[in-house]
Amino acid sequence: MSTLKHKGKGPQAMTANELRSGLSVWMTQDFGWSRDYADALLTEDEAVIEKMQDVASAAELANTVVGAYFIDTVEGAPARYRERFRTHGPSYDTADLIGGDLA
Repeated sequence: MSTLKHKGKGPQAMTANELRSGLSVWMTQDFGWSRDYADALLTEDEAVIEKMQDVASAAELANTVVGAYFIDTVEGAPARYRERFRTHGPSYDTADLIGGDLA
């Protein structure tokens, strides 16, 4: 995983990209991954943040996701434009990626 560590204040979420499709994903309450930001785990609990870091690192080593990092949230939404933009999905046609065969 990236050497970028959690530095934010307030609730944090973990985001990454699915390695196979490249689509944005967010870590969920059960420490899985979802393409829907509404499913994202938001927390200020340092123990949970550490576990999120560990799970994201393991997912990168397993080649499930790539580029995992923490994002700041404000009132349940990403604080920065880049992450807000990513919650709306890709800005290209994914018809061949979502549910399709990438081979």
